[in-house]
Amino acid sequence: MKNSSLLLFVLFIVYAGNIAAQTEAVFSKKYTYETLSTYQKGLLEDFLADEIPAGRSVADVLTNTTSLRTKTRLAEALLFRNKTGDKEKAADILSWILKNQHQDPNTKIYGIWKTSIDADKFDQNWREFIGSDLIIIRKNFGHLLPKEIVKDIESGLIHAAKGALKRNVGADYTNISMMSSFLMEYVGTEFKIDELKQAGIKKAHDVFNLYQRHHTFSEYNSPTYYGVTLVAIALWRELAFSSDMRQMGQTLEREFWHEAATFYNANLKNMPGPYFRGYGMDMRKYLSIMGIWMALVVDNEKQAPIPSTTDAPKYGEMSNLAPIFNLGLSIPKSDIAAIKRFTTPRFISRKVPNTYAGDSIKQVTAMINRDWMMGGVRGIRRSWNQVKTGTIHWKTADGDIGWLVVPGDGTTNVSVSKTTMSLYRADAKATILNLFVYAPNATTNAFSDSSWALSSMKLTIKTALKRIATEPVDPKQLEKDVAIAEAYPTIIKVVFEIPQTWDSTMPLLEITPAYFY
Repeated sequence: MKNSSLLLFVLFIVYAGNIAAQTEAVFSKKYTYETLSTYQKGLLEDFLADEIPAGRSVADVLTNTTSLRTKTRLAEALLFRNKTGDKEKAADILSWILKNQHQDPNTKIYGIWKTSIDADKFDQNWREFIGSDLIIIRKNFGHLLPKEIVKDIESGLIHAAKGALKRNVGADYTNISMMSSFLMEYVGTEFKIDELKQAGIKKAHDVFNLYQRHHTFSEYNSPTYYGVTLVAIALWRELAFSSDMRQMGQTLEREFWHEAATFYNANLKNMPGPYFRGYGMDMRKYLSIMGIWMALVVDNEKQAPIPSTTDAPKYGEMSNLAPIFNLGLSIPKSDIAAIKRFTTPRFISRKVPNTYAGDSIKQVTAMINRDWMMGGVRGIRRSWNQVKTGTIHWKTADGDIGWLVVPGDGTTNVSVSKTTMSLYRADAKATILNLFVYAPNATTNAFSDSSWALSSMKLTIKTALKRIATEPVDPKQLEKDVAIAEAYPTIIKVVFEIPQTWDSTMPLLEITPAYFY
């Protein structure tokens, strides 16, 4: 009897929690050009002016080296604005885009559009990226375009969806699998190709079920690809024909925004690591797609976690404004508040299903304080410059962001507690541990064996390892080796030697931050 009562109580709590999540107050916004705020309109106008500078024509910018994905979104943004001449410019761009798709069904690249004319990378993901934008264009703006262009869009979409079916990307490739499921479901339903429709719906359920295991996406904590995932979720929510996909999209969107807001520090305007995929260390200095979403949420240049110049690294990502404005915003109101203002210190632990080499379930830990934060991951053995295995961020006295990164070379596990970051050897053959540090005006003299004295931050170091090098590194080389796109005057590389006999159960290094202002 007691067990039955306990079971009923647990079921009631789960049910009540689900109802609460479904009824949580959500802010929804449908955008038109006329209803954009001054800040939002400025972002769009800056993007358009960067793509078609004053005095230049569409023909001038449709070069053999330009990105076809970016130009597709340029057309989408022009149609969204729809000022005098915009639809004609968009039609010229789309005519050019649609001629550059690989349409041989007997090839691996069937259905993809060229990345560029002269330097085509044969990127399989261009089916989903360009295909999703063409669906938005056809649905929202088909009436503004010549009939022959709409017909060519429809033909291109069918090729893309059939190519996506042939590729059959795995559910763990989060942003692409979500877009692929949408592309197949939409095209299959719209053009009555049942095989595509059913494959899209099945893949959507596969993605959703994988997420439900631990309520985390496999491409975890990526400032760029979290933003792509949100676009894909919005496609499900807004344009999927399947009621199941629309409902799953709404559920994922609520939970995803809550996770993103929980893992974001509004005071530092950054997400802590670890980054399963990352192109930089400071969202204020390079364009990340999650940063663009958050900029639209806060609708305030001073609070936005993006740089304010079109010269910023990765500025091409601003093309994502086009699908975002056309799909609209849907976010719990409580998460808007958390993105605008730091709430409370918090320790976070997550399990992430992921097929990178290493453990099938990666363990993430992070500690977020108002003025500093840190995070790490155990279980990634993949060597990839986009992976940031461990990070520490802090606000410096001059308002900059200092940071430390443990690169994703596959040899290290990183765990953090509320006070300390601990680094472990993951590869028994590893003999070197590399760390990279940025702080304003830092010099090698700031680094001793027991502590590192940096702007507004003292890092206490506990280790038995021998420090064999402390030296400035070439930022351009760092961009290649560690995928840090933004520019820094000086970055310090610290190198430790690992004995071959090291006990892998013991920390290689323990770092305890002490913040002061």
